[in-house]
Amino acid sequence: MRKIISILLFFVLILSGCAKSEEKTQESSLPKEPKSLQSLQDSILIIMAKIDLMPSINDALETRNKLIDTSLKKEKELASLSESRLPEKDKQKTPEDMEKDKVKLSSHIVNTNIYQSLLAEDIQDINKLEKDPLKFKLEEYWLGINKDLVDIHKNWNNLQASMIVVSADPEYIKSFETNLNSLTDSIAQYNIFDSLIYCNNMTKYMSSFRQYFKTYINTDIDVAKYSIRKAVLLCDMENYEEALATVSKISELLNSKNETYSKQKEKFAKLKYSIQALEKSIESKNLKLVQINAPIVISNLNEFKQKETSKN
Repeated sequence: MRKIISILLFFVLILSGCAKSEEKTQESSLPKEPKSLQSLQDSILIIMAKIDLMPSINDALETRNKLIDTSLKKEKELASLSESRLPEKDKQKTPEDMEKDKVKLSSHIVNTNIYQSLLAEDIQDINKLEKDPLKFKLEEYWLGINKDLVDIHKNWNNLQASMIVVSADPEYIKSFETNLNSLTDSIAQYNIFDSLIYCNNMTKYMSSFRQYFKTYINTDIDVAKYSIRKAVLLCDMENYEEALATVSKISELLNSKNETYSKQKEKFAKLKYSIQALEKSIESKNLKLVQINAPIVISNLNEFKQKETSKN
């Protein structure tokens, strides 16, 4: 009996090895991932961060404008001061200039949905957003977002040409375009929350597109990060039941590939514990805790972002 079991295990291992070898062979025959794919994905995450920061920017601008109003009322006092009594750095500054320098966006991060989760992606153009000097009007920020949106349409046009060459599933392409067009409409209406949903949906299809190319990116992890952001947005809508189901699917996905991820025991343990913490915060319907725990999960997911073969 033991001999039979040993033989069966032997054949299982051989078949498993053959399957993995075939998978690698199939992937090696795929065309290299175009640069436009990662560029487009980053652009989507960046515009998400900019959109999610709009309430914070508005709050900072209102604070700055109040300070300017107060400063203008004291303009006569400033005008009565002799040049010699003003600090050297302020001699050429207007009251607007002086108050503008005092207000920092980083001190006014309020009512964001997934901004902290996007910061966990560690993308330079996202990291610097709250450090940039404040503009004068909110409209300037929306103009910037619209410019980014035009660039996304252009980048999609470039990627779409590559997708046709590899005979990508037309449904993926159609779904991406539907969400891109809906995003365009919602930005035109200054609808922040809907814009975040459409952007996040687009990142899901970016992961689907990667299957047609030879890539170093672990698409399971991309999908998991999309799902974490989706769960946070669902919690913001008070749909905690679906949010919990969404996070549970991530656990199932990772556990189904335990052999791959458990090779890095400590990192995988951190990831599992962070997902459990997020699940508990969703179960307790605590949005603040959800928004704290979600970026931790994404940071831990990023530890597995590249495929093992690409690290060798």
